[in-house]
Amino acid sequence: MSTSSPQRPPLTKAAAWREVGLTAAILWLVLGGACFFLGAQWIHDRWGKSLNATLILDVVFLIGCLVVIGFVLWRQRRQGEGIAELGWGRPARMPVVIIAVVYGLAWTSMSYMRGGDPLAFPWQRPIMMAIGLVLAFAEEIAVRGLILDRLARCGTSRLLQIVVTAGIMAVYHGVVGHSVWPSYMVSSFVLFGVLSVIYVYGGRSLTPVYIAHAMAHFLGDPALMQGVLYGVGAG
Repeated sequence: MSTSSPQRPPLTKAAAWREVGLTAAILWLVLGGACFFLGAQWIHDRWGKSLNATLILDVVFLIGCLVVIGFVLWRQRRQGEGIAELGWGRPARMPVVIIAVVYGLAWTSMSYMRGGDPLAFPWQRPIMMAIGLVLAFAEEIAVRGLILDRLARCGTSRLLQIVVTAGIMAVYHGVVGHSVWPSYMVSSFVLFGVLSVIYVYGGRSLTPVYIAHAMAHFLGDPALMQGVLYGVGAG
């Protein structure tokens, strides 16, 4: 079954997939290459897995995500649009929001499976909580927003939309330092695939998926981001 974004003009498959490819390339180069591959390894080699190292890594990701946000705004402005057309601020049904909150809590609990105290509140934590809101926003407007908008507007099936977006995110989340972790790719494919399911079948509003994603950072950091450095050390 195909679906199109609400009140969005159609695109040719060539134009839509060109946008998808360009966005994926930016995500892979900026977040995958600069942050996960180079940044995480550099920080681990110099500061290990300390909370300060985790904060520095978070700042590196913040810079990368600001680049991603700028890219999305640029692509939208070329069409005379903004992020509202991608689902930002679009009304969301309460059952979908509840599902997203439950999912966000489950995702957060997974962050502490490696260790860490969810009630601990070191000075780095509030800074990382605030940064996490930006990280979640950047990925959601780029992936659930721009990519899924383009795919829907060229008549791509819902299933393919979900698989493509989950795959794009799985690739760059699976490169941790100078190591490639298939297990990270699989878990990321599932985690972000569920977000795409919520978006595609939940009215194509970014509100629920942003809530779930932001909760993982807001409640899960620094443990969530520290897991990246543990992955570098184990590589």
